[in-house]
Amino acid sequence: MASTMKAYTTQKALKTVVENFRKPRQLFMYHPIQFEINGTFPTTKTALFSKNVNGTTYWLANMTNVYESIIYLFSLRPLYLFRDRQILTHDGKFREEDFLAVFDEFCKENGLFAGSKTPSTVAEKCYTKAIEKYMKKNKIEAQVQNKSSHFFAMNESQMFKYRHFEDGSLPDGYSINVPDSVEDVSQILGSSITPNAKLVEEKLRRFPSLCVRKGDELAGFISSETHGALAHLHVFHSHRGKNLGEKLEIGAAKMAIENGIRPCKFIDTTNSFFLEKAKKSKMMDVVESNGAPLVFDQNVYSPASNYGTYQ
Repeated sequence: MASTMKAYTTQKALKTVVENFRKPRQLFMYHPIQFEINGTFPTTKTALFSKNVNGTTYWLANMTNVYESIIYLFSLRPLYLFRDRQILTHDGKFREEDFLAVFDEFCKENGLFAGSKTPSTVAEKCYTKAIEKYMKKNKIEAQVQNKSSHFFAMNESQMFKYRHFEDGSLPDGYSINVPDSVEDVSQILGSSITPNAKLVEEKLRRFPSLCVRKGDELAGFISSETHGALAHLHVFHSHRGKNLGEKLEIGAAKMAIENGIRPCKFIDTTNSFFLEKAKKSKMMDVVESNGAPLVFDQNVYSPASNYGTYQ
C-alpha cells in the first residue's frame, strides 16, 4: 500500500480511462466522466482517482458542482455548505479492508470527514457498509440520509429498439416538447426533491429532459441527474391514466441515446409498484451481480454535534 493513488483531473487524463466504465453497473461513473470530457455540464468539475490493490482497481471520483448547496440555519444566520458528490466503483473482487485503505487516502486528498465538509456518495451497498465501519473506527458521528435503489439500464438490443421507436400518438390536446427551463422550473420544483432552482434549470437545459403539456398547461415532465440517470418522472394528478409517463420516458431515452448516453435509472427499493412495472416493461434491465439485483445507495452525510473532530 506504499504507492499513492493515481489522479485523473484533466480531460486528456480522463480520456485514457473512460472506456473502463462501460459495464452497466458503472454507468453512473462513465457518464459524468464523459460529461466532463465533452463540457456538457461546465458547472461540475470531476476529479477521478484510482488505486490497484491485490489485483483490484478501486475508482473514486469527486464531483464539485457550484449549484449544489445545503443551507443550515444557526440562529438567524444562514450557512451555505457546498456539497461535493462522491461516486465509487471497482474492477475486480471487492475487498473491504483494501477499499478502506484506499478510501482513507481519498478522504484526505479531498478533505472529506474533516471540518464541515460532509460527503454525498453514490455506490453499491458494499461501499456504504464499509464507510460505516470507517466512521466507527475514526469516531466520526454524522447523520445519514439514505436512499437505496435498484439500477436499471438499457442493453444494446433495447437501445436499438428505442432509438428507432416511433409512437406519435398522444391524447387529444397533448404535446411533448423540451421544457422552458426558466418558465417551467417553478412548477417542476413543486414535485422535485431538488431544492435548488438554478441547479434544476441547468439540468433541464443541458441533459435529456421533456415536458408534456395540454395546451399551455404543464401536465408532466422527466429530467436527468448529473450522473446520467433519468430521474424525476412525474405526471400531475389530473393528467394521469393516459400513458403519458411512458411516453415521457421513451422520449427522454431517445434523447439520451442521441447524446451518447446509455439510458439508465434508479428506482427506490421500497417502491415495489414501480419496480415491478419497470421489470414488466422490458424497456431496461435491472443491473445484477451473480443473478441478484445490485442495491445502490445514495447517501447524504450531515454534521452531527461532534462532527469534524476527526482530521
